[in-house]
Amino acid sequence: MKKITLALFTVLLMTAITPAQNITAGKIGLGIDGVTSTNLAGKYYWSDKLSSEVLFGFNLYSPGGDAAAGKTKVTGTDFRIGASLLYNFSDGDFVPYTGVEVLYNTSKTGGFYTTEPDAKNIIDANFVLGGEYFVSKHFSVGIKEKFGLEAQLKRDIPKEENDIYLNTATTVTARYYFN
Repeated sequence: MKKITLALFTVLLMTAITPAQNITAGKIGLGIDGVTSTNLAGKYYWSDKLSSEVLFGFNLYSPGGDAAAGKTKVTGTDFRIGASLLYNFSDGDFVPYTGVEVLYNTSKTGGFYTTEPDAKNIIDANFVLGGEYFVSKHFSVGIKEKFGLEAQLKRDIPKEENDIYLNTATTVTARYYFN
């Protein structure tokens, strides 16, 4: 853990000594989006005012031990993919933005079951308000607040109906820009 922390600190220090630059069309960044259930995030600036993100995340859970007689061991999975369209209010070192984001999530709960559960499908549609601070020409950190609807779609086993929730979430981001 100390080696990883030292490596991250070194990268941050190296990028911090180079001056930040303004946003230009064609700028591409790759990084993380989230803390506990992290997504890999790619960001592309179409212009100094318009950008989009593509998000991808995957979690895997395999319960320990063997299944008891009459039960099945199920490996839990959580797969997420999404996209957003963002309007940027500035093109300096700090870039506040607003936009919309749609995220599709399919998950299966891991554990030991007599009847294996179906995957649960969820669609999130969010209004996004956030900001990205360019520490250097190639590195940024940010935070965004999401407010929107979560639609949990019907599945057969166990029988569940469609559910709609109103959600908010705060997400921390970090990106490395290649150009």
